[in-house]
Amino acid sequence: MNKILAPLNNRNYIQELVEAGVDEFYMGFYDPEWDEEFGDFAEINRMSGFKRYANPYSFEEVLDIIPEIKKYGKSIFITINTASYKEPYFKKLEQYFIRLKEVGADGVIVSTPELVMLAKKVGIEPVASTMCGIFNSDLVDFYRSIGMKRMILPRDLSLDEIEHIVKANPDIFFEVFLMRNGCQFSDSHCLGFHKERGSVCGNLNNSSKSISCIKKGFKTQHDVELNDMLYVKFFHRMGACGLCALFRFVKMGIGSYKIVGRSERPDGIIEDTKMIIENIKIIESCNSEKEFLEKMKFPKDSRVECKMGFSCYYPEVRFDDEE
Repeated sequence: MNKILAPLNNRNYIQELVEAGVDEFYMGFYDPEWDEEFGDFAEINRMSGFKRYANPYSFEEVLDIIPEIKKYGKSIFITINTASYKEPYFKKLEQYFIRLKEVGADGVIVSTPELVMLAKKVGIEPVASTMCGIFNSDLVDFYRSIGMKRMILPRDLSLDEIEHIVKANPDIFFEVFLMRNGCQFSDSHCLGFHKERGSVCGNLNNSSKSISCIKKGFKTQHDVELNDMLYVKFFHRMGACGLCALFRFVKMGIGSYKIVGRSERPDGIIEDTKMIIENIKIIESCNSEKEFLEKMKFPKDSRVECKMGFSCYYPEVRFDDEE
């Protein structure tokens, strides 16, 4: 338990990331042949619309990188997790799965039941992406029933909801989001594309708007417009962090902590990894969450990121209304 799962977008940093404490890696790939065959709007993974910006390596290069990671005794998972796939895609996807298994990939991060079944057919381990929307134990039961043993829980669950799911399903290996990139929307309910030209969320945030209220009056209009301004300009815009929730996650027995950001700088990912490890060590000497929250180490940008909980994955730790 207490593994750290980090993105890999620069193979030159593999050793540094391992030395920093990364236990598991994940990465996507960009395949121009896929685009040529299926078109510009057929995604391989959730970030493939950003092409080489978020997926700097081709499929063949990823096949070459996987054994390099395995030499360090670390795990590597490949993202194939967009919202949906059409029937013509499956032959190509099966070819990907077969070759990934051959070179020793530990699993594929997938988003649909069809891909789970395809992975099981090939014999490579399927991991439930956040796109699967594991919001409750009923969904855990469903994905377990088709062969999944490892699942990532959505970043928009509360800590109480996460604890309820984890305690009810001790046989499942759970990941949680912990560091770096947040999102204003719920992944599994967002059918928008990430493209080099922009994205739904980016266009909404940057477009001009006017806000009308059914209830008239200055205060109503003021409060609605202020709420819109705060959430558009600040909610998960400075990155995201869940370090304050670590004490509860350790006590829950969470399997792996995910650092998000396949387009992020490796040195930032290294900093996050070291910060997670340092705080886990602090937890080992603490008798309570209160003691941990007093002693814990914060990210260097906490002066900005910690304000009002807008960059918190789990703001209830510090911003509970009952306190």
